[in-house]
This record gives sequence, structure tokens and C-alpha cells, in this order.
Amino acid sequence: MLLKWITGNKYKLMAIIVGGYLLTDGLLNKGQLRVMFPKDFPEASLAVVRPDTVISLNHTGKEWVKAVNTVSLLKALPAGTAGIECDVYYENARSGFYVHHDPGIASQLNLDEWLSIYRERGLRSGIWLDLKNLRDSTHEKAFAELNRLRAKYGLAGKVLVESNHPELLQSFRDSGFYTAYYTPNFNPYAVSDDSLQKMAVRISTTLQRYPVNALTGYYFQHPFLHHYFPSYPVLTWSPKRRFSLVNWWFRRTVRADRSILITLYN
Repeated sequence: MLLKWITGNKYKLMAIIVGGYLLTDGLLNKGQLRVMFPKDFPEASLAVVRPDTVISLNHTGKEWVKAVNTVSLLKALPAGTAGIECDVYYENARSGFYVHHDPGIASQLNLDEWLSIYRERGLRSGIWLDLKNLRDSTHEKAFAELNRLRAKYGLAGKVLVESNHPELLQSFRDSGFYTAYYTPNFNPYAVSDDSLQKMAVRISTTLQRYPVNALTGYYFQHPFLHHYFPSYPVLTWSPKRRFSLVNWWFRRTVRADRSILITLYN
């Protein structure tokens, strides 16, 4: 009986299956749909702020690889990889940067060693360093060490430094590093218009005091950042999902969007 119904309604069944797939795909990737179909954001009275355009970043593409925090991942990268992101902590006790994502986890991989492998492989990829613990207590020595490493490995114009403390990025900016302000993490679609306006003012005030080259945030924050700060390049990150039509469409949209300078994918 069931087989007979399927045979007689195969096109209807196919439509149900495709419709179910699209609905599920959309629900699982609604954040990416919001990037492609952003909400109308409320207006906010903001001072005019513009990015520092004197410093440029030499890179060959906008799709970079996220969290290359181990030697094995670094060695596995294709030779033509456009860019690489890694997470680093400066440790005063060991006088160096160590590569890992989560705080409190001991790492033996020094950034100097990481960069030596980068050079041995002949990579020309841009390098995004997420300075996870840039604070007053680490700033001075971290700045000196990164300048040393840039000179040692000939990385002028290749290094992007990111922090959620833009006041501590000023010395890096003045020294020629491309700087990115990691903006506060919040979901623009889950807060009130008043909260959106206050956040826009907060970021604008910060940028007036501490100029940077670009803004960073989760992919679902891109519409918010671009709406209120249209002159700033946006750096973001997003999942790469196989068998997702929404994700495929999202990646095409990102590649064509000139306001997005770099997108990280795992």
C-alpha cells in the first residue's frame, strides 16, 4: 500500500523531502541567512570615524584558515593558503608567545617555532594573530617580542594583530602592524533597538580614542558593524558546513561583499 502511494506520488514526495531539507537547513543556519537578509537597524547619532588607511595588509584572498594552533595543522596547509589565524598568549614567565586557544592550558609551541615552520614551508600566507591576553601586564614585552619576530622572519605587511583592548593596540599600529579591534560579543538580533544604539555609540567612542584598521566580530554581527561603521573593513569567522545550501550561498555572498576583508573558516 505504501509502495503504491509512493509510486503514485513520487513528485509530491520529492517536493516534501526538498522542502523539509530547505527548512531544516535554514533553521540550522539562520545566522548566515541574517547576514544575507539583514534587519533594519535603528539610526544612531554617531561621530564620523574612519579606519586608519595608511597601514595596509598584503594578502591574496579573503578566505583564511581559522585556529592553526598546532604544528600538524600548519604543516598540512596547502602552499597557496591565503591566510592563517592562530591564537597566542604572551607569557612573561617564559618571555615569549605560546600558541593555543583556551586559557589555562599549557602549551609548548612557541610562536617563534611556529613561524620557523611557516618559513621552512615557504608559505606566503597572511598571518592573523589573536592576542588573547594583551593586558597592561603583558603589553610592553609582547610588543617588543612581536617586533623582533616580524624582523626575524621578514613579515612586514603580513601580520594582523587583533585584541579586544584597542587602547593597547596603538603601539602596534604606530609600528606598522595592521590592527583589528575585536568588538564586544553580542547578538544584534536578540537585543532591543535601544541596546543596539548604545552599543554603536560605545564602539564609536572607542574608535575615536583608539584608531584601528578594521573591526572584527562573529559573522552574525557583520550587518550591525557594516551598518554603523560602513567605512571599516570587517574581519569575521564562520562555520564551513558540507551539504548545506545556505552555507554555500552564504560563502558566495561573503566572497562578493567588499565590506568583508577576511573570513575565517575551520
